[in-house]
Amino acid sequence: MRTLRFILKAAVFINLCLFTLAAADARTEVKSTVNAGSCLMPDIQIGERPGPTDRPTLVTVGLRLLDVTAITDTSQSITADFVLSQTWTDPRLTEFEGCQFSLSEVWNPQIDIINAGRLFTRLRKRVHVLESGRVRYVQRYQGSMVFRYDAHQFPFDHHDIVITLLGIEYGEKDVRLIIDEDFTGRKSDEFDVADWKISRVQAKIFSEPIAASSQNNSGYTFSISAKRLSGYYIGKVIFPLILIVLMSWTVFWIDPAQFGSQIGMSATSMLTLIAFQFAMANILPHLNYYTLMDKFIVGSTIIVFLSLIESVTTSYLVSIPKRELAMRIDRLCRWAFPGAYVAFILIVFYM
Repeated sequence: MRTLRFILKAAVFINLCLFTLAAADARTEVKSTVNAGSCLMPDIQIGERPGPTDRPTLVTVGLRLLDVTAITDTSQSITADFVLSQTWTDPRLTEFEGCQFSLSEVWNPQIDIINAGRLFTRLRKRVHVLESGRVRYVQRYQGSMVFRYDAHQFPFDHHDIVITLLGIEYGEKDVRLIIDEDFTGRKSDEFDVADWKISRVQAKIFSEPIAASSQNNSGYTFSISAKRLSGYYIGKVIFPLILIVLMSWTVFWIDPAQFGSQIGMSATSMLTLIAFQFAMANILPHLNYYTLMDKFIVGSTIIVFLSLIESVTTSYLVSIPKRELAMRIDRLCRWAFPGAYVAFILIVFYM
């Protein structure tokens, strides 16, 4: 009898527990249904700017740089990974706190990345409604952007690479951008980009006149300060080029009477230099002005060509015959060419 009573009490206890759990699940289901219903798309005019018409809508913009994977000189582009945050207030969405909507279902400031090349978005285009009608849109971008820079000092140059955002549709009197100081910045001190060192980032607000609409639009710039690590170009371009120039000077120690060897060495140096320039064409920036590297390459080419002219001249003097004069020219060039080349390098890179 005692065992039977124990079994009956246990069965009653289990049934009570199951009933309590079922009731809790029912309450949860009702609650979730209510929340889902409260996030139905509100009936608002998304083409109408929120807030007072006599004051601009303030949009807080922040950009956090996650990584820079490449800076390409030949195409003047930067490949980066960053997150862009935009926050504004829409009083019409006050009662929808905690809800999410598609970006196309609500009003948004229509801010574009002006210098975007091939950028890809990684997050869904949805906005989050925060307290008091604040709306936040966060998007992650990966890809390349175009930037223009002054490379006269290449390969010892330093640049501020700029990501530019601009409100295209609305003028400054309707939409005004503000820097989100808490979100703007960089993720880490080191990035994976080769041959460059990223030292600092900085954001600024600017006003851009739009000729088509006769108004000023508010914009946001994110500057990435990048310094080129010139060791690669010193080892791959400058040092080999100096060796080619030194090779061309061996003709000054060859007897002018052996004009075949002398002219052959000069011609070989010239052809080697031309082939080297073709090989370097893909790693040097394509610009319509001379950089330090261009000046160095042109000057070195002229030096090698003058060595060829000198070898032809001394060979001719030997055939006249004016051997002694040819020997004096060779001895003079042994010191004149190195001295002139050292002076040239100092002028190009240090003046």
